[in-house]
Amino acid sequence: MTAAITIVGLGPGSIHDLTLAAQTLFSQAAQQQQTVYFRTLIHPTVESLQQDLPTLRIESFDRLYDESQDWNTLYQQIAQEVCTLATQQPVIYAVPGHPLIGETSVQNLLQMARERQLSTQIISGLSFIEPVCSLLELDPFEAGAQIFDATNLAALSGDEAGGKIIPTVPLLVVQVYNRRLASAVKLALSEFYPDEWPVKLVRAAGINQEESVLELPLYELDRNTFANHLSTLYVPPLDELTALRLPETLRYITMRLRRDPDGCPWDRQQTHESLTRYVIEETYEVVEALEEQNMDKLAEELGDLLLQVYLHAEVARQDEEFTIGDVYEQINAKLIRRHPHVFGNIEVQNAGQVVQNWEEIKRQERANAGTDLAEESILDRVPQATPALMVAQEYQKRVAKVGFEFNHLDEVYAKLNEELLELQQAKTPEEQHEELGDLLFIASKLGRFLKIDAEEALRAANRKFKRRFQAMEELARQQQRALHSYTISEWSDLWMQAKNAAPDAPLI
Repeated sequence: MTAAITIVGLGPGSIHDLTLAAQTLFSQAAQQQQTVYFRTLIHPTVESLQQDLPTLRIESFDRLYDESQDWNTLYQQIAQEVCTLATQQPVIYAVPGHPLIGETSVQNLLQMARERQLSTQIISGLSFIEPVCSLLELDPFEAGAQIFDATNLAALSGDEAGGKIIPTVPLLVVQVYNRRLASAVKLALSEFYPDEWPVKLVRAAGINQEESVLELPLYELDRNTFANHLSTLYVPPLDELTALRLPETLRYITMRLRRDPDGCPWDRQQTHESLTRYVIEETYEVVEALEEQNMDKLAEELGDLLLQVYLHAEVARQDEEFTIGDVYEQINAKLIRRHPHVFGNIEVQNAGQVVQNWEEIKRQERANAGTDLAEESILDRVPQATPALMVAQEYQKRVAKVGFEFNHLDEVYAKLNEELLELQQAKTPEEQHEELGDLLFIASKLGRFLKIDAEEALRAANRKFKRRFQAMEELARQQQRALHSYTISEWSDLWMQAKNAAPDAPLI
C-alpha cells in the first residue's frame, strides 16, 4: 500500500550521496508528474536534481521562513500543511540529510500523522554527521561525542546548559547557520570552556568543492561570516582537571585523592568518623559567609561543604556502602515526593499548607519505613549535633503544639528570674552546671515568645563583641600599650571608647 506521506532524505549536499532508493523515488515522481515538497530549496542537492530531472515538479516551504515567528512555529506549520496535502493525495516530503537527524519538522510531522491516522514511510539519507566526522577523522561512538543543535543550545541559560553539556567529551554543535547564532553558541559554551579553547567550524561537509574547516579559538567564533546553513562546530574535550565548572570533575578529584597508590596519603586515611568534624566546620563557615553577606566567600565555602559530601560518598563507594549516585537519587526522589503541589496534582493556597503537607508526607515516610508512630516521641528525630540553642527551641516548638506552653510572656520572664535565682543559690559545680543549662533553656524559650532565633541572636552578639574588642585592641596599639597592662578602671574607659567606635557592640 502506498504511504500517505513519504519522507525522503537528501543527504548532506552532494548528488552522489543521494541513496538509490531516493533516486528511484524522484525518478518515478518525475515520470508521474507528482509534486515533491521540499522543506527548503537552499540545499545543493536540489539544484543537481533539477538539472538531472528537469521534469520534476518542485514546491518548497521557504515562504514560511519569513512568515513564522520562531522555529517551532515554522516546523509546526510545515507539518500541518504536509498532513493537509496528504488527506487529498500521497505526498513526498524531502528534507536535507537524514529525515530523523536534526529534523524537527519531521518529528512534528510523524506525530501529526499518527494523530490523523496517516500512513508514513521514511527513505533514509546520509546525514551531515558522517562527512563531518570524516573531515575531523572522528569516531563519535568511540569518543562518546555529544551532538547538540545550535538553536537549542543557544536557547539555554548558563545554568541549564550546565546540566546538559559534558565538556570532557567531544561536542558537535550542528546547524550553526549564521553569525548571530554562532555568537549565542559561543556565549553558552563560554560557561564551560576557556575563551582560548581551540574549536573547528566545519562547513559544507560532503560537498567536494565547498567543504572546509576553519580552526579558531572559541572567542572568535562569531568574528567572521564563515558560518552558514551547512556549518557544524566541533569542540574537542577538556581534560578532567581543566573542566573546573563540572560536577563530574569533583567526583574524579575525590576518587583520585583516595586512589591507591597515586592518591593523597592523608585523604586515603580518612573515614566517616574522622571527617565528621570537617562537615561541622565547613557548615559553620557557610553560615558565617551568609551572615557576612559575602557572596564570593559563600561560593567558596559552599564548595568546601560540597567536597565533604563527595568525600563521604567516595569513602562509602570504596567500602561498598553506597555511591554519589545514591546521594543524588535520595535527595531528588525526596524533593519530588515532598512537593506534590509542584510535581503532582495537589493544590495548595499558601506556604502554611506546604508545611502541613511536608510534615504529613514525612510522617507517612516514617510509617512506610516501619516506624511505630504510636510509640514515637514528638521529640524524636531532632539531630543532637545541632547547636544546643536550636535544639532547645525545636523541642519547645514541638511540645507547644500539644499544649505544653506558657500562656503569657510575663510567665516566661518570671521563670527566667526563677532560674537566675536558682543559679545564684547553687553551691556545687554540678548544681551550677545544671542551673546554668536551665537558665539558657528558658532564655531560648523567651526567644520563641519574642519570635527571635536564639542561636542567631547569640551569634550576632558574638560578632558584635568581636568587633568591640578588636576596636579596643586597635586603641591599645595606638597607645603603644600591652593589653595585660590595663587596670580594671582603664579597661572600662577603653571599653567606652571602643563602644563609641563600634556602637553596635553589646555592653558587658
